[in-house]
Amino acid sequence: MSEKIRIPGRGEYPGKVEAEALVSPKPLEGFANNNPGRGYTTERGHPLFGVPYKGKVLVYPSPRGSGGFMSYGFGDNKPAAFVHTEGCPLSVACAMVAHIPSMTDFADDPMKYIETGDTVLVNADEGYIEITKKQ
Repeated sequence: MSEKIRIPGRGEYPGKVEAEALVSPKPLEGFANNNPGRGYTTERGHPLFGVPYKGKVLVYPSPRGSGGFMSYGFGDNKPAAFVHTEGCPLSVACAMVAHIPSMTDFADDPMKYIETGDTVLVNADEGYIEITKKQ
């Protein structure tokens, strides 16, 4: 059985979901660099360029620019949850509009532990994430 890593944090928008992580080492920009029909960043040179977010726990350091990107048209292509180390009001508004559980302000930086493909339980209701490393 894999070891689980639990990190307390602050829920920005409530909900509890468990899904595969998709990690962005760079901040994500929104409205201008988003394909709303397919649910991915169109920012050339970004590590997640063209990688679909649908159903993933999207882990990123912070939003950049129009950080409310998800609320502008992901529809069925939205991520399962947001986990980010630095929040902003646009991130909260985005999570609210799109009904995406969201967390920030962690006791330890989750980006030190989470890799793409890990399973992450986001419990924004109780204020923690739980990481199960991929096998």
